Amino acid sequence: MGSWSFIRGVYGFAVFAPDLTPNIGLFWYFFTEMFEQFRTFFTWIFFLNICIYSVPVSIKLRHDPPFAIFTLLSLITIFKPYPSYGDVGFYLSLFPIWKRLYPHMRQSLVVVVMLLVAAVLFPILWKLWIEVGSANANFFYAITLVFVASQVFFVTDIMLAHEKREWHLMNGMKSDVDANGKAAELLLD
Repeated sequence: MGSWSFIRGVYGFAVFAPDLTPNIGLFWYFFTEMFEQFRTFFTWIFFLNICIYSVPVSIKLRHDPPFAIFTLLSLITIFKPYPSYGDVGFYLSLFPIWKRLYPHMRQSLVVVVMLLVAAVLFPILWKLWIEVGSANANFFYAITLVFVASQVFFVTDIMLAHEKREWHLMNGMKSDVDANGKAAELLLD
C-alpha cells in the first residue's frame, strides 16, 4: 500500500506508447519506422495534436457542451495510440442524439462505405500479413489510413452540419434572397 509505481504502468503506457503491436490506430506504424532518437519528440507532438483541438472546439461549441464533448471524444479516439472498435462504437452510438443534423450532412455515404470497407478488409489483411505471410505491413496500414480517414470525414461532416443548422436557425432556411432582402437573381454573362 502507498506505492505510486502503478502510475507509470497505467498512464505512462498510454502516453509513451511502448507497445508497437499493430492495431487500428496510427501510432504503431509511424513509430516502427522512426529513428529511436526522435521517438520522444514525436510522442509529444502526437499528444499535442490531441490536446490542441480541445481549445478551438471548446471555444466554437461553448453554447452546445454535449456536442463539444462528442466532437472531442471522437477526435481523441482518432488520435489515441491504442484505439479499439469499442472506442469508435462508443462515439458512433452517441451520434443518434444529434439526428437533427442528418439532413445537413453531405458525406454520409462516403463515410459509411469507407467504414464498411475497412471493417471487411481489416481481418483479411491481418490474416494475410500475420498468419499467411503473403502480405506486408503496408497493406494493413493502408486500410488503417482508410479507417482513420473515414472517421475524420465523419467528424468534419457532422461539425459542418452543426454549423449549417445553426446558421439556418439564425438566418432562416430560405437562401433565395440577397443582402438587401430582394429576390436573388442568377445572371450569366
